[in-house]
Amino acid sequence: MKAVIMAGGEGSRLRPLTCDIPKPMTRLLGRPVLEYILDLLKSHSVMGASVTLRYLPDRITGHFPDGEYKGIRLDFIEENEPLGTAGSVRGACGENDDEILVISGDAMCDFDLSAALRFHREHSADVTIAAKRVDDPREYGLIDADKSGDIRAFIEKPAFSQAVSNLANTGIYILSNKALMLIPTDKPYDFAKDLFPLMLKSGMNLMCWESTGYWCDIGDLESYIGCQQDMLDGLVNCEIHGTVEDGSIFADKTRPANCIIDPPVYIGKNVVIENGACIEMGSIIDDGCYIGKNARVTASVLLEKSYISRGAKLTGALVCSGAVIKPSAMLFEGTAVGAGAVIGEKAIINAGVKIWNKKTVDAGTTVIDHVKTGAVKREFFDDDGITGQIGVELTPEFMARVGAAVGSLMPGKSVALGYSSNRGSEVLASALSSGIRGAGTTVMNFGGNFMAQFEFFMNFCSLPLGVFVKGDSRASLRLMGFGGVPASRALEREAEMILSRGEFTRRGWDAMGDSVDMSGISAMYRSELLRFAPKGLSGLSVQIKCGNLAAKKILGDVLFTLGCATDGGFTIEMSSQGDKVRIFDEREGYIPHYKIFVCCAIFAMESGDVAVPFDAPRILDEYAKNKGVKLLRYLSCPADNSDEDARKLARTQMWSRDGLMQSIMFLSLVKKAGGLSVLLRTLPEFDREVRTIDTNCNPAGLIMGMSTDRSRKKSSGIGEGILLGGGSKIVLIKPLKRGTGIKIMAEARSQEIASELCDDIEKYLKKNIQEPVQ
Repeated sequence: MKAVIMAGGEGSRLRPLTCDIPKPMTRLLGRPVLEYILDLLKSHSVMGASVTLRYLPDRITGHFPDGEYKGIRLDFIEENEPLGTAGSVRGACGENDDEILVISGDAMCDFDLSAALRFHREHSADVTIAAKRVDDPREYGLIDADKSGDIRAFIEKPAFSQAVSNLANTGIYILSNKALMLIPTDKPYDFAKDLFPLMLKSGMNLMCWESTGYWCDIGDLESYIGCQQDMLDGLVNCEIHGTVEDGSIFADKTRPANCIIDPPVYIGKNVVIENGACIEMGSIIDDGCYIGKNARVTASVLLEKSYISRGAKLTGALVCSGAVIKPSAMLFEGTAVGAGAVIGEKAIINAGVKIWNKKTVDAGTTVIDHVKTGAVKREFFDDDGITGQIGVELTPEFMARVGAAVGSLMPGKSVALGYSSNRGSEVLASALSSGIRGAGTTVMNFGGNFMAQFEFFMNFCSLPLGVFVKGDSRASLRLMGFGGVPASRALEREAEMILSRGEFTRRGWDAMGDSVDMSGISAMYRSELLRFAPKGLSGLSVQIKCGNLAAKKILGDVLFTLGCATDGGFTIEMSSQGDKVRIFDEREGYIPHYKIFVCCAIFAMESGDVAVPFDAPRILDEYAKNKGVKLLRYLSCPADNSDEDARKLARTQMWSRDGLMQSIMFLSLVKKAGGLSVLLRTLPEFDREVRTIDTNCNPAGLIMGMSTDRSRKKSSGIGEGILLGGGSKIVLIKPLKRGTGIKIMAEARSQEIASELCDDIEKYLKKNIQEPVQ
């Protein structure tokens, strides 16, 4: 009798286990399931088999390089396109083949195949199907047969109301040549859906042979782990390599010492188990694994060369080959960690969560959702907030969790919400709002707007916390502190901790937060803009370019009200979020945003002290000194309250973060000076160059070394990064928030000199980038 082993399955329900191996190569107690099937065939005198391949075929052929296993000749048949279960078998057989045994290469069983063949011959069957009674028939294709085994009907994965049988089709068939020749060779064809119904309709002889032996489909991770525990308990008649001692199986002759083993367990070859570790009942430790001191492994499967660090605790988990579980991490029932993945120290992987191959979970993180892309971080905020692509990193489900974390920061209070005027931002903001309200926090919804306008709304309404969603090709979520200034690092860290651990505040149906429509307040923003040109702007003419139509319309309407024509003259180019502006003039060329900012700041000094962002041009320090006023700088993400005075003042000076306000202020100064050229001549010569370089080393340590390694002065006081140089040549160097790069901001009398300063610093940094962050 010829055997055909179907070994082309992907095992999608077994992922991440089968991400890099085909299902027949998944290991059971140290060996691929396919080897157990071949052992079964040999025990029933089958000495030749065709193996049908499709998914990752090289992993199977590479395991049997000589095309042989214990004397069984193996022929590998690779499908170039899917042919279905029957079609793949037909392609592996010849015209004259008879009594073909078809068996799955990815299901564990110990059926008496010789008895099945005798049954087939005694009943002169056209096909015999091996069946097994199951407890829950809803997950299987069922066979309805009489007492003699004559098949009357098939039922595919029914509800209990239709489960008239509990005989499951195991996928083990004996086919006559007559049945085999019914299978077409030029199209996909399936046994259960096509061949068997055709044969039944044609009155052919279909028989069911019921086995009382062991059979497990290994269709999902639960059955994969459970099958191996059944093997440990002696429920499967198969050959297990190793020595039995005290109810456990050891592949090596030497049993690990100084650890606790609660049988039955399986310990593979070259396994290292440190002192105090505990391997509890039902655990399978494959070859080359390492288990650290005081670790505990309960009813879990560890595949080859996985690494379990000290104090880690695993219960009912699967750890795939080469994965690393760091100290004191915890994995609960149904957890699956893919090959090469890394679970950080003290991380918690909740029950049923799957971590895909080579993914990383940061230390201290609690994971409650599957991780297929990217990595799970404790630090979510970078310099632009929480960023990513809509539908990839930033999804509605993720935003709902972020909202729950934000709402948990101030339960029972109010959070401002704003978003860009596009569908993507609106969808994300809607999910965010649901999460905030679910924590019992009220959402003050300002609707579609832009960042600068949203900051004004927060300040006008004296709101302590706000979230703005910007959604386009690169979406972001920004967390704002009291009055619309950037949130402190403490606030971000608290939100990250809640989000990473899943420790959200939860409310019942009658305690959810409200949603208050605040869109009517937009008129107040227009009124505030008018205040920045008290004498109007008549006689000036501009045109406006802005990707945000709402910001463009508001600025245009306000300029028109102030008497400024909007059909020529200067070109105002506004950022989409309204926070930066530059102006183009045919005579003067481009006036960059930082020069416009300096003009506005100098004008504001006429009225007293001024607060500006920490990285605002340093030329303002000299102006403030000459004016006899204070120039206070606030940080983008302070770790303490050292800049609190600057932040309080900044809340009263919205223009420093609002490009629309700066535009109107600047135009007012142009009118007052009698022309753009006249105004620009009042400024000393200065220019800037800004660059960002990527680095895989510790950026903080790298730039701090510059303050001692280079003959430049470091600034005094608390700030962000370090200042080098002085006078007309100043460079501010600071790490990006997530430590992925360094930002260089050089200031000098000309753009050319500023660029040279950046070149100098960039060369130094790249020369000293040596080791990755540990």
